[in-house]
Amino acid sequence: MLLSALLGLLDEDKRSEAVRKIVTTAASHGLEFRFSEMLDSGDRGYGISCVSKEPGPHGRDRTEAFELLASMQRGLGSKSLIPKEILMAIFEAEAEAHGESPETVHIHEIGRAEAILNMAGIGMVADMLRMEGHEETCCSSITIGKGTVVISHGAIRIPAPASKILLKGFDFEEGTVPGERATPTGIAALKVLCREQNEAYPDKYLKRSVGYGTKRFAGRLGRVVAYSL
Repeated sequence: MLLSALLGLLDEDKRSEAVRKIVTTAASHGLEFRFSEMLDSGDRGYGISCVSKEPGPHGRDRTEAFELLASMQRGLGSKSLIPKEILMAIFEAEAEAHGESPETVHIHEIGRAEAILNMAGIGMVADMLRMEGHEETCCSSITIGKGTVVISHGAIRIPAPASKILLKGFDFEEGTVPGERATPTGIAALKVLCREQNEAYPDKYLKRSVGYGTKRFAGRLGRVVAYSL
């Protein structure tokens, strides 16, 4: 959701260039990446589909994950430091949650190639937006959802242990709808990108972009709304 919302803030030519790079890089790692316009509940935005053509490894350790990230960033032509910071934040949170060191932790869902590509893409697009003058990023309170989510370790309560650790310092709420509304990757990305939280929606803005997820909550697709000021 965050990547598609950020892509939507780019000018059309730069957005097309960014998507082309992501599609090409995805294909070189056995992934099929699609970016498309969507309409849900009367709100127009963008959605992403990224699926693996072949089953990937069950888990990745720190070295494997960072090597894959570096390979994807080379494919994108991106030297952004943001993806590395996101991935490191995830490993540190997982290490704390499991009582291990980041060097001994294996990540499962977050270590899939499509998740690593998501981090690489977020970093590339965030740097492109900064080059256009959007240097500061803030976010509203995070809606995390409630109930349980099924992961490789089985069914766990929301927020997952790593998410709970990553949420430290953020204002957040459960919301009224069951299901996981904020993933560890999304929270880690906000932790790296955002310097503050602000509940007020901007009265004036240059552009508004909606990034849709693939899951519905109370009949509506999950979404991230982003503004450039």
